[in-house]
Amino acid sequence: MFSWCKNRLEITAKSVCIDVMQSWIAGTETPRYRHAIQQAIKLFLAGCAGILKPTKATEFTAYPMLTAAGTGASTSANQAFQHFMELMEKDAWLDSATIARMEKIWVQSGLETLKWERIPVSSRQIMSQLMAVHYADWFGVASFGEQFDPQERWEWLSIMPAASCPCDMLMIMPSRLATELNGNSGLFRGLNTTADLYTQLYGVEFPAGHKANWSRESLGTILLTFDTPWYPPSGEIMGEMSELFDCEIRHYWKSEDEGFSGYNCFDRGDHVDSGPWPEEMQQLSNGETARMYLVSTETTAVTPYVVPAAQYGSIRA
Repeated sequence: MFSWCKNRLEITAKSVCIDVMQSWIAGTETPRYRHAIQQAIKLFLAGCAGILKPTKATEFTAYPMLTAAGTGASTSANQAFQHFMELMEKDAWLDSATIARMEKIWVQSGLETLKWERIPVSSRQIMSQLMAVHYADWFGVASFGEQFDPQERWEWLSIMPAASCPCDMLMIMPSRLATELNGNSGLFRGLNTTADLYTQLYGVEFPAGHKANWSRESLGTILLTFDTPWYPPSGEIMGEMSELFDCEIRHYWKSEDEGFSGYNCFDRGDHVDSGPWPEEMQQLSNGETARMYLVSTETTAVTPYVVPAAQYGSIRA
């Protein structure tokens, strides 16, 4: 059972930056990194099943089965798989360049149009076993234990999500490709689990805003509160966030069970202040928060300016 850490962010910036940040907070942006992960899972399954092969001798030491089928003819699909292997071998950061490259690899591989019934039975058996063993990591814990239909899961991997979750920190700082496939089950030898990587990068094992609430205080300010398991998000992610959205973030946190609290301020990527939890904010530790809303009856409604995640930086002055 989680011990929750309460987080309060007081954010100040130009109105256009707040508009874009509000879209990130609400989880209305397209998570292109998630598209790349689903594409990678399907490429991984196809490689293990011998449907796709590298065009030159390649050994993936973290999981030899991925290249156990040997080399293949220099077809367009196998060339795409070779490029995929290059990204896997270096556990590429899921930044905009890697995501764009994965999209090209995905199209070139032809897997999007490959129907389950057209796959040889022996290959389907291999992929079904892999999907069953790593179901929780690849398809989510919430649906783990339900009746498993490998054909439905294969087709699901080609359906790219249109929206992220609230306060998705992977939209701010990139994760790594092979680590995302590794998950927490230890699929790959000698590679971090996602829990290890997330803790190192984001300071929390589940880098998102749980029970997120926000209020648009004015055109240039927004108040955000959310919970994280056990610990607050790291200073690194807060600094990246303040730089990306060209804003000042006053971050207050308090974990009753763990017995610590504090405050940090970041201004456009720089850490400019820190200190203890202010006494005047004691009401937050008792589970009480100010009334949260998107637009109050006393203010003029603000229409969010929605910018694709890859273009966050374009709104800076």
